[in-house]
Amino acid sequence: MALQCARYPLGSCGTPTHGSLLLLLLSLSWVLHSRAQTADTGQGVMSLWLQRTSQDLSWQRPELTVILRRALRGTEKKACPPGREVHVVDEDLIFYKEWELEACVDGALLAKQMDRVNALPFTYQQLNIFKQKLDQLYPQGYPESLIQSLSYFFLEVTPENIHKWNVTSLETVKSLLKVSKGRKVDAQVAALIARYVVVGGQLDKATLDMLSSFHPAYLCSLSPEQLSSVQQDVVWAIRPQDLDTCRPLQMDVLYPKAHIAFQNMSGSEYFARIKPFLGGASTEDLRALIRQNISMDMATFKKLRKEALLRPSLGPSTSLDLDLRSWL
Repeated sequence: MALQCARYPLGSCGTPTHGSLLLLLLSLSWVLHSRAQTADTGQGVMSLWLQRTSQDLSWQRPELTVILRRALRGTEKKACPPGREVHVVDEDLIFYKEWELEACVDGALLAKQMDRVNALPFTYQQLNIFKQKLDQLYPQGYPESLIQSLSYFFLEVTPENIHKWNVTSLETVKSLLKVSKGRKVDAQVAALIARYVVVGGQLDKATLDMLSSFHPAYLCSLSPEQLSSVQQDVVWAIRPQDLDTCRPLQMDVLYPKAHIAFQNMSGSEYFARIKPFLGGASTEDLRALIRQNISMDMATFKKLRKEALLRPSLGPSTSLDLDLRSWL
């Protein structure tokens, strides 16, 4: 009897154990957590551990062995089947299973034949696999030659991808804006404009007109001169967070546009609209707000132009519901 009991170290003799079930749950949890790492390290330690665990549990709970073996199969990288190697992007790829695309398609081929990728009706899942291939091929960012040919594939990339790019061609910017129109890719558009401007790119009036159809999250990437050409109606769509990275000279341009746009409002309604733009307000406009007994929070107050607050016309003891001298 003692020898029989020794075979069941996790529970009582002859009865199913909770310990083995707990071990299964912990094992599966670890499998899910580790699958992302498996793509880089191959089977390695994880697969060997699963194999050993499956063998150890086989004499206790056969059903556990089945589940763990299925998990093991999920960690194995499948090879491209004979005759399924991809040498050209064509209609046949549409009928490939997702695992076949992962195993058989080369990122360099996708980059070379991006025009074919855009011409064929691939599913979102298939396009996502292609994007992963390109991300693996270009971990430091897509080369400009590929960016120029992205066309509709631009809709698949993320702002994080775009912030790695080097964009120097205005024609490339225009072509990507064209395919983005009417799509919910405002963050990607803002990142694209930022990458173009950061290398010294200049936006012409035609491009600025195209940008007016997107949410203005890109404004702080524009120079004061470029902001002067932005249509006045754009200020109605601006959210406070869109101006978080704007510099004082940019706010000097945006505030007058907002002041004119909201001038027919009054009281609290006007202040709610103009509040994000007050970093460009003049001394006279601040004094007008004081006369309306407007209450201002500290975050907004700290964004005001220091030069405007120091003007003698405000008076040494004037406040915007806060003590100016405590901040100056």
